[in-house]
Amino acid sequence: MATAIQPLPSEVVHLIAAGEVIDSLAAVVRELVENSLDAGATRIVVSLWPELWRVRVSDNGCGMNPVDLQQAAAAHTTSKIRNCEDLWKITSLGFRGEALHSLTTLAELEILSRTTTAGGWRVVYDCGGKAVAAETAALAPGTVVTVSNLFANWSERRQGLPSVKGQMKAVQETIQQIALCHPHVTWQVWQNDRQWFAISPSVTTQQLLPQFLRQVRANDLQQLQVEVPNPSLQLPTPHSGLSLVLGLPDRCHRHRPDWVRVAVNGRMVKSPELEQTILAAFARTLPRDRYPVCFLHLAVPPDQINWNRHPAKAEIYLHSMSSWQEQISSAINQALHLNTEHLPEAVHNSRIGKLFKVAEDKAPYSLNRSVPLNPPLPPTPLHFLK
Repeated sequence: MATAIQPLPSEVVHLIAAGEVIDSLAAVVRELVENSLDAGATRIVVSLWPELWRVRVSDNGCGMNPVDLQQAAAAHTTSKIRNCEDLWKITSLGFRGEALHSLTTLAELEILSRTTTAGGWRVVYDCGGKAVAAETAALAPGTVVTVSNLFANWSERRQGLPSVKGQMKAVQETIQQIALCHPHVTWQVWQNDRQWFAISPSVTTQQLLPQFLRQVRANDLQQLQVEVPNPSLQLPTPHSGLSLVLGLPDRCHRHRPDWVRVAVNGRMVKSPELEQTILAAFARTLPRDRYPVCFLHLAVPPDQINWNRHPAKAEIYLHSMSSWQEQISSAINQALHLNTEHLPEAVHNSRIGKLFKVAEDKAPYSLNRSVPLNPPLPPTPLHFLK
């Protein structure tokens, strides 16, 4: 059962650079889904009514008891950290205690929740995050959060957002990015009471990724897991490692770097340094102006990372960056079998010949060319370019 929800001390609040947390339907989905994952959910249902500005997220996580439900939407209340020292021990996706409170100031918020050891409750909150109505409710263990009339009192925000189609595209991309980091979770996504799409759970990310890149097969991909020494201690630790899923360059590549993706500790992040490291590692195996399919997921010790760089925690401060870059380059080379220790010589030579032939056909890959690493992503299904 999750630790009780409590308000954060003022000195911790001042250390957290939260900024504006909720700015779109996709941001609502992200914050609620991360809460579900922190609660141990393995099945998440997202329902959207974009014209009504309503979002509902249901999960089978651990749920909340009535006492925690009363505090859930109060400002700076969380069950995930307690003091300043805990900011350097973060293992959860959320920790600021701001998302639900922000939602009460921007929308109507209702939460139904039940633990495995108690009955269910339904709580409604006012615009300050205070519980104003509570009653028993029948539901399975887990939590259902409903956000209605989002930005009803902020017409400028509604007018400044993209069309419904554009917002749904952002929601879909948000869910897919989170799903890549948590392949064991089952997802169902509904729009206007009709199933929009679903994501089946997979044992590995290699098996999951073809659900997003429809023309890529699992055997077009290579997955590798590497334990990495703790850069600060130079000692192996179970909390430090990397997982790599990449497309074999002689089978798949793309016309832009939209599938060069980096995640850290369960969350997709933007890291130009690591993205450039990935591109450099593929430099001799791809044609000019073509880019790899590569998903990198780092498991970083909590004391080696600072999440307080961006309100959505999409940007990070990563300690020992050069050490991680070396490990990533080595892992990509290993995954591409650019080492005779991993392949018989005949197979190795055949593979290398094919890889270099691809690159030579269209001139060498240029590392000096300026590349936008985070362009707008295409809608699903993502068309794979031959």
